Amino acid sequence: MNMILLFIKRLFRNPFFLSILSGIVLFFCFPKIHLYFLIWFAFVPLFIASIAEQKPLKLFLYFFISGWVFHSLTLQWLIMNMFWVGGPAFIGYQCLSAGLSLLWAIYGYLVSKCGKHISDTVRIYILGLLWLGMEWIQGHALTGFGWCNLGYSQGPDIYFSQLVSIGSVPFLSFFIITVNMFVASAIVNKQKRWTYLVHTIILMFLPHLIGFLLFTNIEKEKEKELQIAIIQPCFPQEMKFDPIWYEDMVRWTVQYSNNLIKDKNVRVVFWPEALIMSDYNNKNILSLIQNFTRENSVHLITGTTRIDQEGNDYNSCIWVNSEGKVMDFYDKVHLAPFGEYLPLSQFFPFLRSILPYDVSAGKEQKIFNLDNELIVGPLICFEVLFPNMAHHLRKEGANLLAVLTNLSWFGATNALNQELEICRMRAIETRLPIVHCTNTGISGLFTPTGSFLPVNVVIGKDQIFVYESMSNYPDIGVRLRSGGIYRVPEQSNLVFFINPDFISLLLGLMGIIIYLILAMPIRKKRNITNAS
Repeated sequence: MNMILLFIKRLFRNPFFLSILSGIVLFFCFPKIHLYFLIWFAFVPLFIASIAEQKPLKLFLYFFISGWVFHSLTLQWLIMNMFWVGGPAFIGYQCLSAGLSLLWAIYGYLVSKCGKHISDTVRIYILGLLWLGMEWIQGHALTGFGWCNLGYSQGPDIYFSQLVSIGSVPFLSFFIITVNMFVASAIVNKQKRWTYLVHTIILMFLPHLIGFLLFTNIEKEKEKELQIAIIQPCFPQEMKFDPIWYEDMVRWTVQYSNNLIKDKNVRVVFWPEALIMSDYNNKNILSLIQNFTRENSVHLITGTTRIDQEGNDYNSCIWVNSEGKVMDFYDKVHLAPFGEYLPLSQFFPFLRSILPYDVSAGKEQKIFNLDNELIVGPLICFEVLFPNMAHHLRKEGANLLAVLTNLSWFGATNALNQELEICRMRAIETRLPIVHCTNTGISGLFTPTGSFLPVNVVIGKDQIFVYESMSNYPDIGVRLRSGGIYRVPEQSNLVFFINPDFISLLLGLMGIIIYLILAMPIRKKRNITNAS
């Protein structure tokens, strides 16, 4: 027994074990496991190792290891791409995990360099802002991939998550990382323990209080009279690669939609991304769509393929009005790297084994002004990850966002749940309701406060029934052909005029500038010492 206790004691003194432990616990905080409350302590082992070891290169290594474990586990859904393209998908998945972890490693290096001549409390706050800046860079550099930002784990903490309307997701991460540093410092430094614990309590209580006030004010908003319908047709990805099914998929979706909205006063119907795999101007497919909208007197917004006169292929969505006229289209602006285009493929032709051809990028975002009462801002799949795109649509006048996506690539992996939490944060940031319509996955409607109303009706060609338990366990609907009808919530007027993502940028820059200023005296002292 003593040998076991001694082994455990030595294990928890091993900085490599502590680094790995933080990465694993942090993974538990994200969907599907989603023990989100552990986020307030997940980094404690890593920061304890940091306090004990101040050599820059070792801290670089500890943070890299922790980040690599976390990203490899959290993004393991990318392995599913091996089914479609083979071994190169695994290489790409690990390169992405390592690239994101490298930013963590640089942060760890900077932690060791932060000036020791300032108080520990000030130092912790500076390092918190520095982490915020690191996450902002992660979400914007190159094509941007902020998928694993810490704040995305906190959707179920509905009061805390309201703060993204002030400073976007990295703002949440500032509080999370700072609390972790204070807790680790309280464990290591007994003399200042109570000081650190007081800061911990304040940093946890204050944002929840602010979030509670924001939440209660917005919950008073009313619903619009108009109703919308969301269809999740649940077609396997293999069908989308086979032209023989193109027309049938549209025909069956029309039947599902007819069953759902029959005798219901529905104004708009949403179909997911890539439902129409040929160009929507295909005579037979366009006829099916036009007949559906005319017979039901509904508007339709659906994902489609669009091919222009030059032969460029776009991932798009179209708006068809109640008279069967195609009123407008939107071409996806922000394409998914390695999914819709290959970065650097012109320099490394062998990468074409991952993706045979590129999709063309759209030139501008658009809104669909259905009748002035409802103005829809479309986002296609990966675009939901970018707060600036959602903010732009609200600024242009959208009072409802629609995220059309196709997650059938990833089966029932945690990608579905993680993408849903990202969508939740966009709803809170913009204070707009968001339609989340996916081919397979978890479809439904987000309110401006981030509450989620999943689809709860199972539909077929000849039958329809309400599946009451789906609202409590949305995962159960992942493989079901389903839908839902909702009254659209009012957008909230309680929204900040400044883009929340811009606030995160300012705070991150502030942290970097303060860090550089406070690090300068150390360099001066070293230079004086060297001169003597």
